[in-house]
Amino acid sequence: MKNIIALLLQFALCTAAAGAADKTAVLTMPDGSKVEVELALTPKEQERGLMFRESLAEDRGMLFVFKDGGVKTFWMKNTYIPLDIVFLGAGLKVTNIYHRVPRSRAGQPEMEVAKVSAPASYVLELAAGKARKCGLKPNLFIRSSVPLAPGAASPAKRQPAAVRRSTAAAAAVSR
Repeated sequence: MKNIIALLLQFALCTAAAGAADKTAVLTMPDGSKVEVELALTPKEQERGLMFRESLAEDRGMLFVFKDGGVKTFWMKNTYIPLDIVFLGAGLKVTNIYHRVPRSRAGQPEMEVAKVSAPASYVLELAAGKARKCGLKPNLFIRSSVPLAPGAASPAKRQPAAVRRSTAAAAAVSR
């Protein structure tokens, strides 16, 4: 009985870890550098983006995965850090880059808040200056540690080996 409980606990922990991992990815830039990104998959996550953040490490960012292509508009309302905003097409191909988009200021009228637009399936927000530093330019590609598909509710799910083993072991115990 103890073995079954331990096995179920291990399965639950692995499943929880896999769920948390679904919200992040590691992107490889053209120069080979890596950036860990939070994935903004839902409209609510996309609306909030990096608002209210006080800082953003150079090796961090946010990748917005949209259900459909088309023109996407990003504005810096309540965004306290300047950003590079990279618009990406199919296959994570860079289409447009806005460098050092200014942060919003307290009391700034909404009509003065910086706004950028371009067609995209994905949009990547990076710390200001990072896009140039890692060699991003139009027509170059970014690679992702997880398969991403526009239109998907989440990245294509790949179960970690530990989850696959736990699932197989749980099935064997229940027989």
